[in-house]
Amino acid sequence: MRIIGLTGSIATGKSSVSDMFRYLRIPVHDADRSVHNFLGPYGLAVLDIIAAFGNIGSLDNGIDRQKLGDFIFSDPEAKKRLELIIHPLIWQDRYNFFKHMRLQNKKIVVVDIPLLFETGSDMICDNIICVWAPYFLQRQRALHRAGMTQHKLDAILKNQLPQQTKMQLSDFCLPTGLGKAYTYKLLKRWLLSNSSF
Repeated sequence: MRIIGLTGSIATGKSSVSDMFRYLRIPVHDADRSVHNFLGPYGLAVLDIIAAFGNIGSLDNGIDRQKLGDFIFSDPEAKKRLELIIHPLIWQDRYNFFKHMRLQNKKIVVVDIPLLFETGSDMICDNIICVWAPYFLQRQRALHRAGMTQHKLDAILKNQLPQQTKMQLSDFCLPTGLGKAYTYKLLKRWLLSNSSF
């Protein structure tokens, strides 16, 4: 089974590209979606996060992501504590996904991981696609998100590898600044040229 890693900085269009893979009937494991579930009501990480960070949620309501985010962006040690809780859960969830896909004899799957290189997850991938957009567009998209500020965006980018570095480390750089139809066309062309589709 071939594993394609999908990565990219915040607000570069990674979710749209994940949807394109799904449209092409290629299964996707979405790390962000897994984290969302782990932090949601009765999520696997809820009690451990409350134990580590205090009163920032409850089992039946899940974690207050805004409060958790405030902790993380103001304290690098808090970020490390959170990662020790979350990363093993993601790895287990991804392992279960791979196991399930192999049982279904899937030839190709995608792992959508924003921090692919930062977490060493590139080691499990056969190919890596980096989704990218010019900074002005990335900033514009990010600041349209609820609760996002320039300060918060700067903090997020500071905790990620620079977009240029991710692009250099990847097998294919997929632009998203010229419209979804163009991005989709380039993605399909790459899949066909790599004899995987």
